[in-house]
Amino acid sequence: MGITEDLREYAKDLRLDFVGFCSIEGFDEAPEDRRPGVYLQNAASIISIGYKLNYTSIQNLPASRSAYMLEHDYANRHLDQASQRITRFMEERGFDAIGFDSGAGFYTVAGKTPQRLAGDFSHKHTAVACGLGNFGLNNLVISPRWGPRIRLATIITNAELKYDRILEENPCNDCEECVKICPTHALDGWKEKYDPKRGWVIDKKKCYDYIFMTLKGQRCGLCIKACPVGLRLKKA
Repeated sequence: MGITEDLREYAKDLRLDFVGFCSIEGFDEAPEDRRPGVYLQNAASIISIGYKLNYTSIQNLPASRSAYMLEHDYANRHLDQASQRITRFMEERGFDAIGFDSGAGFYTVAGKTPQRLAGDFSHKHTAVACGLGNFGLNNLVISPRWGPRIRLATIITNAELKYDRILEENPCNDCEECVKICPTHALDGWKEKYDPKRGWVIDKKKCYDYIFMTLKGQRCGLCIKACPVGLRLKKA
């Protein structure tokens, strides 16, 4: 097998629910300080990995917030470990690789909104480029199988891989359930800005103030709960 097939098999060993591959070429329009070449000068490919969240703690929010945090934090830890192992897997085969934590670099003190409202590298844009899904109105990646109930992480490498196709059909049907449920109205105004392939700039300040100040660092999750995509497959 080639390196791409080896990675797919290794992803199964790491108990990942998704792995996909894309070229760095689609990131030429990213902010200059968050392009692949900033982190790895000889970058050629990007690997997206995903871990599905269990449904029950999400669908019973806000009462189940502590259970949702357990789910959220476990998924992040699992992805971080998988990302580190994949970088070692690549280096042992003679390639360069660098991973990014699933929390997008937000190491914060409870009760304080992050000064920088963007991660080091976009897990979501990578996942879309790797064929996992498209952006929904909540600006999360919507998978046809799991909806937005998935956490993501990213690895950049100089390996030439076989790339996945972008998902053409958009799982998001503009139902606006996520817009309606948002306690801060951070998703208002999407009609003039939303793009299923590129996402859109929600009011991150409202969103993060609610998470880091009102909820003291606990995650909200209501726009994930509201999304109907994937709910019929919860026993799959």
